[in-house]
Amino acid sequence: MKIAVLLLIFAILIFADKALTAANLSIIKDSNPNTYLEAERNPAAKWFFVQFGLFWGSVLFWAVTMCSLSFMYYLFQGVFGGPKTLWFIFIVYGLVIFNNLYYLLQNAKII
Repeated sequence: MKIAVLLLIFAILIFADKALTAANLSIIKDSNPNTYLEAERNPAAKWFFVQFGLFWGSVLFWAVTMCSLSFMYYLFQGVFGGPKTLWFIFIVYGLVIFNNLYYLLQNAKII
């Protein structure tokens, strides 16, 4: 698979994750402005949010995640092959995005 297509796929998956996380934290911030970052379970993401704020922390953590995911793909595709590694990434990010969407709907009191 071409590197540009892979990077685009990774960028879309990571953007969806970060956008849903930011939306969740924004909703929580309305009711808990002083402790809303406690809802973030990823300690690395929380560190970026505390240090740089929600927007810039999301942008910078997106870049870090993009680099680490690309590096992970490079390492794993040599062992498992490109298609299996890509399916694994789809499954993991699918679960992450579903989880973020579930909590977004729950925090917005839709479900």
